[in-house]
Amino acid sequence: MYSTLDGRRTMTAGLTTGDAAINPAEALPPALDTLVKTVFGEPV
Repeated sequence: MYSTLDGRRTMTAGLTTGDAAINPAEALPPALDTLVKTVFGEPV
């Protein structure tokens, strides 16, 4: 779960892999970074 300091915007996400052909440990960090930047914008 991610949230702004004032709590006005929050994001909760989950990951289900099943029999994924890719390694989630490799795919998750860049995807999470993109998602956080999209939802919360670039840090100032």
